[in-house]
Amino acid sequence: MSNIFTDMQQAGSNGSKIQTLNYSAAGTTDSDRFTSWQELLASLFRVTRPFHRRKHSFFASLTVYHLGLALVLHGKSDAVRYSRSDARTLRDDLDHLFIHVCRQDGGHLRRSGENRRLNHLDVGIVDLASPLDFVAYAGESVSLVLPRSLLSPAVGGLGSQHGRILLRDTPVGGLLGQHIMTLCQTAPRLWLHEAVALARVTANLADTCLAIGASSQPAPAIASHRSLVRSIRSYIEERLHQPELTPEELAAAFRISRSQLYRLFEASGGVRHYISRRRLRRALLDICSPALRHRRIGDIAYDLGFRNEAHFSRIFHEAFGKSPRAARAAGRHGDAEWHTVASPAPGSNQLEHWLKELMVG
Repeated sequence: MSNIFTDMQQAGSNGSKIQTLNYSAAGTTDSDRFTSWQELLASLFRVTRPFHRRKHSFFASLTVYHLGLALVLHGKSDAVRYSRSDARTLRDDLDHLFIHVCRQDGGHLRRSGENRRLNHLDVGIVDLASPLDFVAYAGESVSLVLPRSLLSPAVGGLGSQHGRILLRDTPVGGLLGQHIMTLCQTAPRLWLHEAVALARVTANLADTCLAIGASSQPAPAIASHRSLVRSIRSYIEERLHQPELTPEELAAAFRISRSQLYRLFEASGGVRHYISRRRLRRALLDICSPALRHRRIGDIAYDLGFRNEAHFSRIFHEAFGKSPRAARAAGRHGDAEWHTVASPAPGSNQLEHWLKELMVG
């Protein structure tokens, strides 16, 4: 990541009990500041400036709270255009819902060739697995990033969610928008177990709100292989405890060839790597959960398909930089690091790392 973007990441400092990232655009020129903003958000969007704002001074800042199961983003910036092409959605590894609340001004969201206005305190729904064209006006916003797997299949599988706008003066829009803003205000004071619990509550609320009126929304066409990847991921999450969860079993279950399966998970480092990563992340969550402190680490590992405790400890340490016992101790003492994976390489984008490794329950 370019050094013209100031990263003030502090894990569990200044009274923060969950891991938090603080960014502010740095640079001596508008061009430098805007480039830094592009680099930060490159894992999410292609970022450009609307033509009428290109002569204005650029400003931007972002605070990201990691709730273990979800991310909350509190941003301020000049007017910016955010886009995701169809080719990009097929290429990257993001399968999340991005729920956006404008605290000031608003923007417009283009869907099916139509520009739809997003006003102050309206709630905009973005499916990161679908193409996007969104212009955010200068101002302040709060966004919630939820992995699709936290939503019910009836809601998470609906392409019609993408581009929906829940108006602030409707019961559903007002309730969900106010909840997300309150969650953002509360986030710095949350303990880790509180953050995880509230992330689940928030996902349930979002699921309920999005289910209301969803059937009346026209559903855009969705690439068939995109829904196939979603189905396979859900299948994997439900069966992480099964030792027979292998590429061969997946290919047979979905009636596809192994080579096709490997291509579908190429962006995730391969299907075997994906399964191992999901098992390790689930193990991390369980090992550090206050509700499961009574359980032996070896039993937790065994329940997730790891048949050799020494092998599990070794690959756990390789993934997270500490042993399972040390991770449990860190979680017990309020160390915010427990709910993130091993730190990315120096100079890489921490936000991108969080997005791709976002925990599911």
